[in-house]
Amino acid sequence: MKAAARIEVARRDGRDVVVDARSEPPMAIRTAGDRVLVVGSAAAPVGGDALTLDVVVGTAARLSLGTVAATMAWPGPHDSWSSFAVTAAVGAGGHLCWTPEPTIAVAGCRHRSSMTVRLDPGATAWIVEEVSLGRTGEDPGHLELEWRVERAGAVLLHHAERLGPSGPGWGSAVGNGQHRHLVAAVSVGVVAPGDGPPTSVDASGAAARLQIADDTWMVLAVGVDRPSARCAMDAVADLGAHGLDVETVRALIRL
Repeated sequence: MKAAARIEVARRDGRDVVVDARSEPPMAIRTAGDRVLVVGSAAAPVGGDALTLDVVVGTAARLSLGTVAATMAWPGPHDSWSSFAVTAAVGAGGHLCWTPEPTIAVAGCRHRSSMTVRLDPGATAWIVEEVSLGRTGEDPGHLELEWRVERAGAVLLHHAERLGPSGPGWGSAVGNGQHRHLVAAVSVGVVAPGDGPPTSVDASGAAARLQIADDTWMVLAVGVDRPSARCAMDAVADLGAHGLDVETVRALIRL
């Protein structure tokens, strides 16, 4: 199955307005208060599926975008790969908050997920990606993740991960160990907290904050479960102290 969706938001008369919302099954676009949500209308992605989401945030507009539920990546016939590619363009002075529910790598799946964000000068972004390695009690499938963030044509971040049995170092000390939930977050346009610790490690989770530019930083967190990974992320990000949308961000780490 091949399917595409598109969302465009513009700033008009002091309000953020969805001016274009198109989708094909298994995706549907819905608005919920001040958020826009991608809804799964069928089981997807299954091996062989190719899904794309195109996002446009106009000049000075703001978009809080997420998903209604977790994305289950399912195995398909003949060990075929599925893919979900998100491309976002944010105009000058605009802001994108992308906080989808986790992607769950079901046993036997082969799935590629990519996120490309292009920011005009003065644009900001808060982007979160979460992964659960298999359902409870099962081994994960094969998962490839790729992020690319550009600002004014310059690359700020290009990050890739390969997880699951085919990933480099899988099952060794350099892998994720007992941690089955992973979170990666990127903040562009907000100075990182200066008084918080850059790392956090305990028995249930670990996180590190990585400085990319003066106003750009990334957090990588792992945990034995979702609450543990989110708490580890919060410990190094100090999310409510530096100008982010507090209510939206705090919802990410609520136990």
